[in-house]
Amino acid sequence: MNNSKDIPITVTFRHVAPTEALRAHAEKKLAGLASQVPGATDVHVVLEVSQHHHRQKAEITVHADGHHVLQAHEETVDLYQSIDGAVAKLQSQVRTLRGKVIDTPRREGTDRRRGGA
Repeated sequence: MNNSKDIPITVTFRHVAPTEALRAHAEKKLAGLASQVPGATDVHVVLEVSQHHHRQKAEITVHADGHHVLQAHEETVDLYQSIDGAVAKLQSQVRTLRGKVIDTPRREGTDRRRGGA
């Protein structure tokens, strides 16, 4: 990763043999996205294959400083598509979060409580 602060990405496999290709795909997709999350501390990816319905599911959780947690789930017939779909959902959440964190003005009245003018 080329960003100054590497954010750990953990990939867990459920009911599917772990492959380096899937792990690399998930890490590649999430490396840039995680660096855009203000105060991101870690990313956890769960890749699961349902044996009864032939569905493949990707769950991604991004933890950030404070109380911010971003989550996305996607279920398709292909794990690569599931990862891509969940990342797309997370990108939307990141845009919303960045807007709230950066653009939200502080509450007025804090100066009055501190004895300010």
